Amino acid sequence: MRLRGKLLALSLLTLLLPWSAWKLLQEWEGFLRDAQEEALLGSAKTMASVIPVKFQAELLFLPETYLPLHLLEREPLLDGYDDDWPAGDHGKRLESPADGLALRLVAGSHDGRLHLLVDVASEADARVRIRLLARDPRGLYRYTISPGAPGPLQLSSEGGGSGQVDGFWLDRPGAGAGAAYRVELALPLAARDAEIAVQAETVDGGAERRPAAGARGGAGRPDWIRLIPEWYEFSDWLAASTLEANRSWLVDPQGWVLADSGAGDEAEPPGTLQTTWLQRSLYGLVAGERPERLAEQWPARPVRIEAAVVKQALQGEEASHWAQDLETAVVWNTVAVPVVLEGKVRGAIVMQSTSEGLLLITNRALSRLMLTTLTLTLLLAVGLWFFATRLSRRVRRLSGAVSEAMDDHASPGSLPLVNDRDELGDLARDNEKLLRAVTDYGQYLQTLASKLSHELKTPLAITRSSLDNLASRDLEPETRRFVDRAREGVDRQTAIVRAMSEASRLEAAIGAAEWDTIDLGRLVQGCAEGYRVMYTGRRLDVRVPQAAIEMECAPDLLAQALDKLVDNAITLSGEEDLVTIVLEERDGLVGLAVQNSGTKLPDELQDRLFDSLVSIREKRGEGTPHLGLGLYIVRLVAMAHGGSVDASNLPDDLGVEFALQLPRR
Repeated sequence: MRLRGKLLALSLLTLLLPWSAWKLLQEWEGFLRDAQEEALLGSAKTMASVIPVKFQAELLFLPETYLPLHLLEREPLLDGYDDDWPAGDHGKRLESPADGLALRLVAGSHDGRLHLLVDVASEADARVRIRLLARDPRGLYRYTISPGAPGPLQLSSEGGGSGQVDGFWLDRPGAGAGAAYRVELALPLAARDAEIAVQAETVDGGAERRPAAGARGGAGRPDWIRLIPEWYEFSDWLAASTLEANRSWLVDPQGWVLADSGAGDEAEPPGTLQTTWLQRSLYGLVAGERPERLAEQWPARPVRIEAAVVKQALQGEEASHWAQDLETAVVWNTVAVPVVLEGKVRGAIVMQSTSEGLLLITNRALSRLMLTTLTLTLLLAVGLWFFATRLSRRVRRLSGAVSEAMDDHASPGSLPLVNDRDELGDLARDNEKLLRAVTDYGQYLQTLASKLSHELKTPLAITRSSLDNLASRDLEPETRRFVDRAREGVDRQTAIVRAMSEASRLEAAIGAAEWDTIDLGRLVQGCAEGYRVMYTGRRLDVRVPQAAIEMECAPDLLAQALDKLVDNAITLSGEEDLVTIVLEERDGLVGLAVQNSGTKLPDELQDRLFDSLVSIREKRGEGTPHLGLGLYIVRLVAMAHGGSVDASNLPDDLGVEFALQLPRR
């Protein structure tokens, strides 16, 4: 992986920034929610502790049996259905388990007139008779309701007076084999000052059973149920003491709503903030699973609150609950605080607020977070990419200059980046020092042969003449053997000095070589004929194209280079191995290659074979010393023609190829 790619991959770590910011936003949202909950609980506790004395007395002296009187916005249609009753499923239940009868009463007031909704359920499939007693400051009224069939009712008091009662009797499906009925009544009574007593009894073949509710007490007195309307004065006090964004209720020990801070409001209920599905989804991710899903929104005018927080508060404990609307993502916070008077729980203050503001803050913060972090990530990635590109370009520039200096055996010039004051500048300066040392050493090696040949000629001549004089005398056989061995050693040293002198002369002669335009094919063919005579018994193959390859060159130098390559191939291969000379032209370049089978180049020397005084023959274990100047001379010839030379192993290790590449002129 390139440096630029690595730094670009490293820039992906910047994604930790939006992740950490996301976690911080979650913590912030939780902190705001906790702060809102504490503030709401504090307000509820304060209100519970400063309830005016007047209302404390009313809480203390609430009757044991009473029925909340709902204010009806419009007059109910007398049809036996509760769809025009607010919270018609909430009512006061009166049961007689022994007789399998149950009553549910709901009372309402419209224009001062009393309305009743009575549900009767019987475990037996039998007709039911309802006895209703009502009283107000004008008198006492008795009604018996036992129609023969469902439908409208018109009743008159058994004692006369009070006007006519309108109603409707509806038969309803019962549970199992039982029966159920509903009676909807409109009584001409003053609802605020009225009390009622209700009795239900089954009628089976004329035989009556005990009533399920409203049974007469001692001395035949009925159990009166007082109708208590909403405490409007306390509702006003709640409204004045509650923030505009919140809603407050006072409930009695059974959960009936006695006062409502928003009872007179005509405004749209809370939780109507319009949000997109994306905003709801993002807020859901931030909030996590902490708020429960809001199963059902509370009615605008609740009659009875039976939520778990209210039940917990009526048991004497503070409670809070979070719920989230599925459609708007608005979070509802509900708290309940018990109202304790004279050591007993007399009711509870319930407060509710919505987190529409919290939702807006979170969405805005999330939007800004996403925009900021994505922008920073993009800018950082672009900056790292440009930095990596510049760094990679500088490294490639330095690498190319070093490679060029290594290929150029003259004195290397100054490397780029040597004036930079960073780590790459230090590396460039160190490389420049190393290259100069290598160049000086290479130049020393290149001149070593000529220096040695010059210095060794005179000592060798003296040694040889002395050995010749000694050999001309009469010597014992043992002594003559040692003299002959010494003369062989001198001959070998003389051959070495001659080879070094030849290399030195060739280096000097390259610049003064004569150039001519010749047919390289004829040159190669002529040299090959000489090799066949010189290396009798060796297999030699020559591949030259039929078309002439005219080229301006130094023929003598090319012939000497070819001599060195063929000599190298012959000495590195066995008697049975094939030596092949190949001449070809391709893409404006002339290739002259010598191949031999049966050998393989060592990997560690392939890049140094054409340096001075480098040889692989001693690596092969041959006894004859070799200076390693032949391939060095081939490289000098190639460089003089503006070309190059390289060595490589043939495919499948079939042999070795030494190839000259020369530009055609």
